[in-house]
Amino acid sequence: MHIQTIRGNIYSYLRRTNEIVGGVADESDYTWRFNPLNQFNTMSEIEMFIIGITEQCNLRCTYCCYSGDYVNNRIHGSHTLTGRDIDVIYDFIQQIAGNRRLRIAFYGGEPLLQYQLIQYAIIRGRERWGNNVDFSISTNGVLLNNEKIEWLSINSVELAISIDGTKVFHNKHRVDIMGNGSYERVYSALSHIKETYPEYIPCVLLQMTLVAFSDIIQIAREWNSDGLLKSFVLSNIHGLSPNFINGVKTVDYEETKQLYLHILDAYEKHQDWVVLKIFLDECLAYWKDRPIIDAGQSVPMATCMPINSKIYIDSQMQIGICEKVADKYRIGNVKNGIDWKRANEIVEEYYHKRVERCKYCPAIRMCDMCLTAVEYSDEQWDILCHNERVYAQIFMFLYCEMAERGLIK
Repeated sequence: MHIQTIRGNIYSYLRRTNEIVGGVADESDYTWRFNPLNQFNTMSEIEMFIIGITEQCNLRCTYCCYSGDYVNNRIHGSHTLTGRDIDVIYDFIQQIAGNRRLRIAFYGGEPLLQYQLIQYAIIRGRERWGNNVDFSISTNGVLLNNEKIEWLSINSVELAISIDGTKVFHNKHRVDIMGNGSYERVYSALSHIKETYPEYIPCVLLQMTLVAFSDIIQIAREWNSDGLLKSFVLSNIHGLSPNFINGVKTVDYEETKQLYLHILDAYEKHQDWVVLKIFLDECLAYWKDRPIIDAGQSVPMATCMPINSKIYIDSQMQIGICEKVADKYRIGNVKNGIDWKRANEIVEEYYHKRVERCKYCPAIRMCDMCLTAVEYSDEQWDILCHNERVYAQIFMFLYCEMAERGLIK
């Protein structure tokens, strides 16, 4: 894999050693070989438990994975955990985690629709684990009011609030059941936090989902001029999960490179625009921190399980690999524990899908394909693998281009 910068310099990526070298290098004779897959019956690294409090939600975001447009996922429902369920889940967590420090994250639907249950769960968790547990809530922010903010602040609960850019962009997709935008309500909650509980700001993280990255420069410009939004930490910016019902297009390298080059040019002029900085930092995360290590003759394949650090428990007390893996692929339930046979079957299916596909791939080290892809057909994998290779090449281009411009911090 090689790229050419705007100055005309050519750089090649060596997948065996993870190095970038000048000129065109031929590494076509190197083949990745993977260690044999081993059976497992324990997950000793789990420290984060994501609990799906409810299937209910007060929004109907156009891209929601529970909209009915995603194969193998549930749709919006009414099922909700109870206080008794929380107690049973905590018994399960105790068995899995032992004495490790815990992180418990509440997920939905919209968790704050069940605010009293959230309070119960946090109080019970503190009684059981004391200061050895941290709590967080993923929320759309619409239901945050003074009472909730005060209690959550006092109890040091981290909030991950979804806000998809500035008003026009957010309201295109994050709408309620009647189709009304939700931006004003989220913005009002953030304003209240800043004015009344400024000490709580470090516990509030903003998360942005963008349907089109072509919007990001305008969003960055408007965000930078908004003193309130700039007060909070923007933790990540990401695109949509693949949705083959609506279609996933094959990415073109040159076309996409021009978009990212346009974003980079804007960042070079406005390096204080936090939205562009966060976006480019995420693009370059692998390239900046990559280890220079010879892969040798055989390497383990990353299969998430059994070295995953988190698991998901849904509102019907079924156990998932994580909150992003389709509902079809559950690996047990809280009552009976993890079904190790099923967990191994999923990993084996994923392993065999990748073992042939990946052995010549230049993007294997930085590939984002994970166990979420186990549900896809061979034809769908073809599209996703192509796109992963294109984005790996684009991000390598960005890294080299930014290095030549003196923009790598």
